[in-house]
Amino acid sequence: KKKKNQLTCDSRFPLIQSRHREPVMSGYRLATTLMMTLLISACATVEPEPAPKQYGTWSGTLPCADCAGIETRLTLFAQPRTYVLEEAYKGKPEPIEHSGTWSLLPPENAMDLGRIVLTNEKGTVDRQFRRLPEGGLKMLGKDGKDIRSELNYTLERKRISD
Repeated sequence: KKKKNQLTCDSRFPLIQSRHREPVMSGYRLATTLMMTLLISACATVEPEPAPKQYGTWSGTLPCADCAGIETRLTLFAQPRTYVLEEAYKGKPEPIEHSGTWSLLPPENAMDLGRIVLTNEKGTVDRQFRRLPEGGLKMLGKDGKDIRSELNYTLERKRISD
């Protein structure tokens, strides 16, 4: 015969000892309940990450060797210094998007406003642009020099709201 105050092992909860045969919340169930409560309360305090601040946006139609032109839109972000370059080849179905980081190189002479260098996600230089006095950007050749052509390689600066 069992004594009145003797602890017994409850067969429904093998790790929990109880004086009565009534259900007792197991350690696992208690831990799960506490964990869910913490997760739900933590989710309520998470703030969304702020959108990157735009440095500027430029757009225009650049020359194309085998199409009517490339509708180009370049957006530079200030913090972090990243870019998105969108190109839509006229007559082609899908636009192409490039991204990576950008840097501003110092002027080479008194008449120069500096160059913007776009470095893709692989770490290689994607494009270079010369800053123009009126705020536009002129695409440079792969060597970083002006492209000798009568064609227009200029992107015009757009207001942030455009």
